[in-house]
Amino acid sequence: MKTFRVAVIGCGAISGNHINGILSAGHKVCALCDIVPENAKENIEKYGLGDIPVYTDYKEMLDREKPDSVHICTPHYLHAPMCVEALQRNINVLCEKPLCISIEQLHAVLRAEKESKAKLGVCQQNRYEKNMLWLMDFIKEHGIRSALGLVSWKRDEAYYASGEWRGTIQEEGGGVMINQALHTLDLLQLFCGMPTHLISHVSNDYHKDCIEVEDTAVAHFEREDGVRYHFYATNNATADLPVQFQFVTADGKKVFATNNIITVDGELVSVSDSVSPANPHMVGKTVWGTGHAILINDFYTCVQEGKPFRIPGSEGAKVVQLILSMYHSHGNRIKTML
Repeated sequence: MKTFRVAVIGCGAISGNHINGILSAGHKVCALCDIVPENAKENIEKYGLGDIPVYTDYKEMLDREKPDSVHICTPHYLHAPMCVEALQRNINVLCEKPLCISIEQLHAVLRAEKESKAKLGVCQQNRYEKNMLWLMDFIKEHGIRSALGLVSWKRDEAYYASGEWRGTIQEEGGGVMINQALHTLDLLQLFCGMPTHLISHVSNDYHKDCIEVEDTAVAHFEREDGVRYHFYATNNATADLPVQFQFVTADGKKVFATNNIITVDGELVSVSDSVSPANPHMVGKTVWGTGHAILINDFYTCVQEGKPFRIPGSEGAKVVQLILSMYHSHGNRIKTML
């Protein structure tokens, strides 16, 4: 396989998962970009990247280095414009979630993806977790009658103080839904299918003094065939609880699932390690899962072989559409944004 020259934009906490994944897949990190150069230099030392250039202007980096690919690990509001700039230069892009924070940004990214010769991938790595892959196959076989997704995590004032963009409408684009709960909702819609309508309520219950976005959300999603599935998320918990899914299948089986446990009608299911490749490294928070390295390796395999990637822009767009629709519902039944 070709060794790709990869640049990383944004050197915060999540960048370590990307650098680790790039190196594990056998590719070269050719440059780093961050508005705080010290952040990039810390990553160079930590991951032994050698004498690579550090930039504070990503456009300058793209023009000078002409990398094969770029990974975007910046605050949310920068994802879409950076994707567009790279795709217009026919540079492959792997973007952290969310793909964007507005419907206007979404249209711009999808248009740039369509017009580019390069490939766009979105880092929704929980789709690669072995239990979630098993569950996807199980639900395809048995169908869905009803479903529920739950996220209950802790995010306090210290967390929101860690970055000026956090908790803001203009730069984060929302709260618990577009940040913490996005991966779980993405999986729920993957299992249940995109809805045609929804009713949602979002509120700021405990973080009024430190954020301007929601810390709690509930939504009811309706499929065209009348099946409904439901979602609840909060970051007001006093400790992170395991993400949960519950299903009643079309043939009446009762399923409970987390990233680590699946039961069917109360019986524990053993998911073989052969379902997905083992991830040799775990970087960062455990709630990020172990899928980054597997996803990154798959992305470059698809680029090299000219195959469709599992999560292109059109797939990454689905959960963004649902979240933006939730923000526009205000308790009313509305059509899902397209």
